[in-house]
Amino acid sequence: MKRRDLLLACALSPLLPAWGASRFDRGLLWEVARKGGPASHVYGTIHVGDARLETLPAPVAAAFARASSLMLEFLPDPYTSERFTEAAMFLDRQTLEEKIGADDFERALAQLRPIGLSREFVNKLKPWGVLLNLRDVRDASGPPPDVRLAAMARARRMPVLQIEGVEEQIFTFDELPMEAQVALLRHSLAHRDELAQLGERTLDAYLAGDLERIWQLREQYAARHAEVADYQAALTKRVIHDRSVVMAFRMQSELRRGHAFVALGALHLYGDKGVLALLEQDGWRTRRVY
Repeated sequence: MKRRDLLLACALSPLLPAWGASRFDRGLLWEVARKGGPASHVYGTIHVGDARLETLPAPVAAAFARASSLMLEFLPDPYTSERFTEAAMFLDRQTLEEKIGADDFERALAQLRPIGLSREFVNKLKPWGVLLNLRDVRDASGPPPDVRLAAMARARRMPVLQIEGVEEQIFTFDELPMEAQVALLRHSLAHRDELAQLGERTLDAYLAGDLERIWQLREQYAARHAEVADYQAALTKRVIHDRSVVMAFRMQSELRRGHAFVALGALHLYGDKGVLALLEQDGWRTRRVY
């Protein structure tokens, strides 16, 4: 069976809907500090590879150059990649084809063909494992910004830390009810072109630093596809809300030291449930830089 590493869970699905806006509606780079303490920076990334993301914007590069540590959502290594791949597969007699049906299974095979996954391998994947690989097909134009940041930090011998462990990443998806996994996968297979267009518009909004526009795009998408709204809501809670609470708590150890550069998905910055709002509730001051 031909194997490959799965895209890790930090690559989020474009099926996520939005919630109401707050003052955190624009801006990718934020200064965070307590009164009298040294400042750090929180930077919103996007988990895709694109030539337009290869160079950091000047304010981001300047903040990164002054940082003494880098904290990311997750740091993959050979062990965690293998563990994640194992968790995304059925280890018993269950198969993907019996979960989603023969027609959708053939669609999945066709859409995964560009990344060379064998029929046997795909048939042992859980639906969420296929969903992440479908995103890998769309985002095959180079490493995403957080991977580039990790390489730059290591070249400077800067300490690199992670917020989540691999088992937490796995839990986010593996505990999603099978009914929800199947429904979301079938939806993605049936709406591939529309989701690709959504991804492009989302990237454009990200490049403009417009977090509110990213959410609006998802609200509009959700309104057009009410048949999966409940499943999307469950995924949003797991991938965005729950993880933002954990991130806002765990990053504070580095923020207290100061001169930290924390990079996480820009979706976690937006709104009154995002990490910036949560940090302010814990007494931190935030200021938009870029």
